[in-house]
Amino acid sequence: MKFQTQVIVFLLILTSLTKLFGQVAIPKGYFASPLAIDLALTGSFGEVRPNHFHSGIDFSVQGKVGLPVFAVADGVVSRIKVSPIGFGNALYIDHPNGFTSVYAHLNGYNDTITTYLRANQYKVKSFEVDLFPKNRKEIIRVKKGQIIGYAGNSGSSGGPHLHFEIRNTATENIINPLLFGLNIQDKYPPMIDFLKIYPENDNSFIGKSNDPIRLYLKKSGSHEYRLATKDTVLLWGNFSFGVQAFDFNQSASNRNGFYGLRMLVDSTEFFTMVCDSFAFAESRYVNASIDYAENFKTGNRILKSKRLPGNKLSFFISEANRGVLAITDNKTREINILVSDVEGNSMNLKFWVKPLKPAGFIQVPFIADSDSNISFKYNKINKFESNDLKVEFPAGSLYEDIVFAYRKTSDGNGYYSNVHYLHHAEIPLHTRIKVSIKPTNLPQHLQSKALIARVGKNGKRSSAGGSYENGYVSTTTNTFDGFAVVVDTIAPTIRPYAENNKSKTSLKFTVSDNFSGIKTYKGTVNDKWVLVEWDSKNKHMAYKFDKMAETGKNTFVLYLEDEKGNSATHSTTFEK
Repeated sequence: MKFQTQVIVFLLILTSLTKLFGQVAIPKGYFASPLAIDLALTGSFGEVRPNHFHSGIDFSVQGKVGLPVFAVADGVVSRIKVSPIGFGNALYIDHPNGFTSVYAHLNGYNDTITTYLRANQYKVKSFEVDLFPKNRKEIIRVKKGQIIGYAGNSGSSGGPHLHFEIRNTATENIINPLLFGLNIQDKYPPMIDFLKIYPENDNSFIGKSNDPIRLYLKKSGSHEYRLATKDTVLLWGNFSFGVQAFDFNQSASNRNGFYGLRMLVDSTEFFTMVCDSFAFAESRYVNASIDYAENFKTGNRILKSKRLPGNKLSFFISEANRGVLAITDNKTREINILVSDVEGNSMNLKFWVKPLKPAGFIQVPFIADSDSNISFKYNKINKFESNDLKVEFPAGSLYEDIVFAYRKTSDGNGYYSNVHYLHHAEIPLHTRIKVSIKPTNLPQHLQSKALIARVGKNGKRSSAGGSYENGYVSTTTNTFDGFAVVVDTIAPTIRPYAENNKSKTSLKFTVSDNFSGIKTYKGTVNDKWVLVEWDSKNKHMAYKFDKMAETGKNTFVLYLEDEKGNSATHSTTFEK
């Protein structure tokens, strides 16, 4: 059984690579390690993350900020991106074999790259930059094994690590770096937490129930699971299947995403998912590929066999009836669910499904949605309007047709409108929809301060952005929830570190905004712009004394402005 499973995994990988790259060979052994330590994964390619598939692999840096990062091959620096969010300090290197390597969440760069970066930050007077060195004077060449930067925790990182990617330079599609033969030891097979079975309509039953069911598992050998209580499930109707599964690499405690997932009924494949490559435009299809409602409520990451009509993810393939099985005859069927990693380690879940029509079963006729103004088609432009609300849905913003649900509550404390609840928060949106709310009792002098608040069922508010125009406050959003008009008249806050009075190297500040968020900021020394680094997640800004500071006494000013034009200024002096 183990040999047969590994052959299936090998053929799956081979078929996948041929589909993706045609005659272009993956150059195994071309790329070296980006770190001078044993490689250990803390995140895998294609694993489920909030609203996206993970676009690279995460390497452990042993919890250290400042570990040297090396170029994996000869190449040219093609992009340097610095941001307080996202990838933070990121570096892109184009290689002559047609691939690009990406290094993210860096703590900093080598001296050559830093000199080029600082010159451009001062040129455009911005900490946040996106640079593309191109001409002969700017070109930065690197050699394989050369230090290009240092591992860190910049941007939206949750801890020190190196995020590493390999992309097709021409298409910018991301490719699983493990396919390139990086030396990562992996002897552990994936694991499957549980199985979930979903009735697909009112005529589908699990025993006597029309509700989804979660089934727990038990080991039946080193590479196989069985159902914990019984091997056969009694079904009648149409069903899809979902599993929550993980992979292990160097450790049996580090749960990463898996590489391949296949589902077969009597040896006929009806679902395949292979995490080999995808385009960035596909990443949000993760919400159509998982049990989004379950993820919203519990955080579980269940991959489902059913392919929603609007799901265009390239490595998600549903063969038979879009991943839905019809169980309505007298035949007992064997179901195999195979989870694999790149190294060929695999785990199989085997069980049987037996048709059983419930006693007293009555076929409920299907009634098509009416053409009312609340029946929305996933591939059409949809609109909803009331006397104080307008909502516009671009085509493709939904993954499947819905009957749009709407309700509103009366004005609450601090709101300048009703709270408008749009559909259900556990239903995903693929693209942003436009929401326009007519405010009530909004003074003219506060119109420029108005924006939309997202209001959860618990009443918790967060900024959804937006502005006042032509009698409405409008914004865009990619989530369903409650929305209402609020105003933001409170300036950001700047709190200097107590150590600033004694420091001879830098000034540090804690910065925050009460609602709409910091939009712009500027630091000056003696009225000249200086580089102030911004760590958004830690609400931290710092000016490291540089050549702009003169010997002796200097005046430093930090200016912040939020999205609604409220501003704050802090001024201090320091000695260099």
